[in-house]
Amino acid sequence: MCTVHSRAIRLPVCGLWTVVCGLLLCTTGCIHRSLTIRTDPPGAMVYVNDQLKGTSPVTYDFTWYGWHRVILRKDGFERLEDRKLLSAPVYLWIPVDLAMELLPLPIRDARTWSYTLTPTVVLPTPVPPPAQEPMTGGPSSQSSAAAPTPPPTAPAPASGEATTTPNQPTETTDAAR
Repeated sequence: MCTVHSRAIRLPVCGLWTVVCGLLLCTTGCIHRSLTIRTDPPGAMVYVNDQLKGTSPVTYDFTWYGWHRVILRKDGFERLEDRKLLSAPVYLWIPVDLAMELLPLPIRDARTWSYTLTPTVVLPTPVPPPAQEPMTGGPSSQSSAAAPTPPPTAPAPASGEATTTPNQPTETTDAAR
């Protein structure tokens, strides 16, 4: 395009194209990536990849796609842990992403993740049973106390044998004499 015969016109036109190309390269678009995390109810502490991002709803800029670990904490609600895939849109796949980066327009990739928190179950405080007073009098209280154990019994003697018991003399039958 710089083939104008007049040298006086050729330099300004070529210089103008150089300036325009330079400005276009300097003002190339950029891709702005943001992720918003909302919770129901709001106000939960949001951790992404073990970094505190703030209280929900929170919006922050991210730099890479892939798997992300999300932890949500709020008093009175169960802790929620999630592992989510943040996939790149098709226009940011290789080699198309280079062309998108060089376009002179800004490109936004805004994502939103929503979570519902579950209230914690409040368990009742255990109460010990009331202390039982010892029962006084009556046969049932005596039987529950330590009762003496009966002495061991010896096996029954066979017919015609002598029987012995402790502290007693030995008896013999007439047939044995």
